[in-house]
Amino acid sequence: MKILFNTPNPTLKGGPPTHLPWLEAELRKQVEVIPFEYGRKSDSESLAQKVLGRAGDYLRVRRLLRFTAPDLIHHNSAFDPRAILRDAPLAGLARRFQVPLFIKIHGSLPEAFSTTSPLIQRLRDQLLRDVHSLGVLSESEKQEFEHAFPVTRGKVHVVKNILKDDFFNVVREESVQPTVLFMSRCIRRKGVFDFLNAVPQVAAAIPNVQFIIVGDGEDAAEVDRVIRDSGLASVVRREAHCSNAQTTEYYRQAHVFVFPTHFPEGMPMVIAEAMAAGTPIITTRTRFSQSYMQDGRECLFIRHGDSDDIAFTILRLLRNPALRSDLSQSARSLATRFKADAVAAEYLALYEEMLATSSIARTQRPEQPRILREQHYEHS
Repeated sequence: MKILFNTPNPTLKGGPPTHLPWLEAELRKQVEVIPFEYGRKSDSESLAQKVLGRAGDYLRVRRLLRFTAPDLIHHNSAFDPRAILRDAPLAGLARRFQVPLFIKIHGSLPEAFSTTSPLIQRLRDQLLRDVHSLGVLSESEKQEFEHAFPVTRGKVHVVKNILKDDFFNVVREESVQPTVLFMSRCIRRKGVFDFLNAVPQVAAAIPNVQFIIVGDGEDAAEVDRVIRDSGLASVVRREAHCSNAQTTEYYRQAHVFVFPTHFPEGMPMVIAEAMAAGTPIITTRTRFSQSYMQDGRECLFIRHGDSDDIAFTILRLLRNPALRSDLSQSARSLATRFKADAVAAEYLALYEEMLATSSIARTQRPEQPRILREQHYEHS
């Protein structure tokens, strides 16, 4: 099997650039993978750079389709108005070359489902017709797609992200002081200010507690200001950046990991990593958590935007080491479903199913001339 595989630029922020290379590496063990780029090259691209960059990406993908004759295309993307504008031409290109297109969606936003823009609606409908299969990260997200867009029924599959072995290898050893961890981008909708608002109640009940925020983002300066102006600097610290080794160390020592996100969250990597590391989790109900986790078994659920509930639940968990141990063990057991070999096997099975159900068999597409194949691989 020969796959065109889109891996995001590794310099981009967010989860996909960190875990998709592991999937690509696993797939390479069993199939021929031809990498391609189709998406932003930096987090600070101007509009002109986006337009010119995607036009260049389109032309390069067209050349690859002409000269490598892949069996299918695996594109990693999102489902929002910008992604629709970008991906509709790619889906049309795949249709013209008669190559099945699989789009793995790393997050879908409500505005893509309810947009009032006639242009986005037309491109969205075209994209959903042309794509062969969609991959989403939870059963609830699959149901949302199939309910909103009947044309996707039978096309949507629940897939997973790979968790690195480093997190499974963490040997838990809670720090001497009770420690509460928040790790994510510092943006309001991730719940970082709800987290901060819960600090005084917890600190009043457990004076030696420590809160750690790991992450940067558009609201990081405001987070620092709240910590300073609210007199929380003695119990809260923020780390802007950390290495992979530091990340696992935070998970190893934390008594509690809190993720009060307001986003629907397909598969937040911080939750998945905390599960694999065995860090007891407090989180809101998201697509991912409701699809995989049970309250009181793999996590404790909290209400969106309710700092009192966050504080109460943190105190409950800090005061109950037996519950922390139970949550840790159950979460680690669940996380094994996201190990590299298991996830890669699921993708390969999905690819085989795509090829079996596609009306375009590999033998129906012309093989590229040998000299062109050699030139392509030399260039790669």
